[in-house]
Amino acid sequence: MPSRVIDISLPLTATPPVPGDPPFTRRLFLDQAAHGCEAAVWSMSAHAAAHIDFPAHFLPGGKRAGDYPAEAFFLPAVVVDCGQALRLGPELLAAADPRPGEAVLFATRNSRERRFTGPNFPADFAAVTPALARELTARGVALAGLDAMSIEPLDDPAYPVHNILLSAGILILEGLDLSQAPVGRCRLVCLPLAVPEAEASATRAVLVVEPAT
Repeated sequence: MPSRVIDISLPLTATPPVPGDPPFTRRLFLDQAAHGCEAAVWSMSAHAAAHIDFPAHFLPGGKRAGDYPAEAFFLPAVVVDCGQALRLGPELLAAADPRPGEAVLFATRNSRERRFTGPNFPADFAAVTPALARELTARGVALAGLDAMSIEPLDDPAYPVHNILLSAGILILEGLDLSQAPVGRCRLVCLPLAVPEAEASATRAVLVVEPAT
């Protein structure tokens, strides 16, 4: 049996932006009728839909997209079922037991309830707590991902979860749809766009799931 590939990316055209961020827009500057071909201009935040946050997003002098080799975005991963929890704590890692260098993806009610399918940004959503962020750091994971447009609630201007993870060199993958992701181990592919200066980048994130043996 071949491997199964599961797209876990929220779409750019249908995902509400974080409040204050510009929405994604697409405007044609060539069209088939007048020009014989189609071409468009995109306008978007680097933090639109499925995207990776790099340390430079919060840390002066932090790493940017161009500081990572392409292979850094092909990662062993573990998908964690978070049940109905809205505030995700370190106890969620007990059964998953993530290993150093793995990506940890938190599948929450955000995906099941389609909280980020628009048109409006949700008033509340499942999100990572600072305690869980510290535990991820202690375990030496490489990336933390969540099925929300922000890995943490937007009510603390200090953004402790972002700072804890990015200060430890843990990449943050936001804007996921994990409704079809099987719980357990798989492989994550989440290549950013080739913008070396980027503090964040859109990605088409997918999971590669090996057949059961």
